Amino acid sequence: MKNILLALVFCIPLAQNLAAQTTNASNYNNWFTYFAQYKFGPRWAMHLDAQFRADDKVQRINQSLLRSGVQYFFRPDLNVTLGYAYINTYSVGASGYFTEHRIWEQLIYNQNFGKTGMTHRLRLEQRFVENLASESGEYFKGHRLRYFNRTIFTLGKKQPPKAAPYLALQNEVFINFASDDINKNFFDQNRLLVAVGILHQKHTRLEIGYMNQFINPASGGNVTNHILHFSVLQVLDFGEDL
Repeated sequence: MKNILLALVFCIPLAQNLAAQTTNASNYNNWFTYFAQYKFGPRWAMHLDAQFRADDKVQRINQSLLRSGVQYFFRPDLNVTLGYAYINTYSVGASGYFTEHRIWEQLIYNQNFGKTGMTHRLRLEQRFVENLASESGEYFKGHRLRYFNRTIFTLGKKQPPKAAPYLALQNEVFINFASDDINKNFFDQNRLLVAVGILHQKHTRLEIGYMNQFINPASGGNVTNHILHFSVLQVLDFGEDL
């Protein structure tokens, strides 16, 4: 498994270099995101995230996403999730928005190295994307695999105070399979994020950063999105906080 994940990560520069030989478009966007984990004991939790992805002047929401799931913890550092996501995306060249429904499964493994924490996430998605050309409500179907790596470097003391600054580096690669109706390309996209944040009261993080999103769309060419990324991240244990 480790070798597979490393292979996926190292394929990113090669895929981007090959794709860059074709026409490349650039956009500027703003993403506003909320991620939460609500714990209900040592084994069970609920995942929730809401994302609003706007254009450069925040005049139009290009995409909104609501995602939820049920988590089970084998150990504090190892958990799995089963969930559902609803996505609404603005369609360039067509009227209005199209919807996508996703069923998703994921595995998360966390590591700590002193003041540094690393998260590995493997996510599998079953996608159902609305076909705007269909009058019968048809949906395209496909599958996607995502590997996500996030590393947090605490800035300051090893044991953070109530408000501890940190640096976050993360990368996520997306791979399509059995997905010809949505995107025949094996390499779908890559997201690289560099952010600074503050850990507040040990359960809430506030972040701002830059994300580079490189997309290999089904329509051909390539798209690079330069994103100003705002995040609120929470882990709430209702057994302790209520």
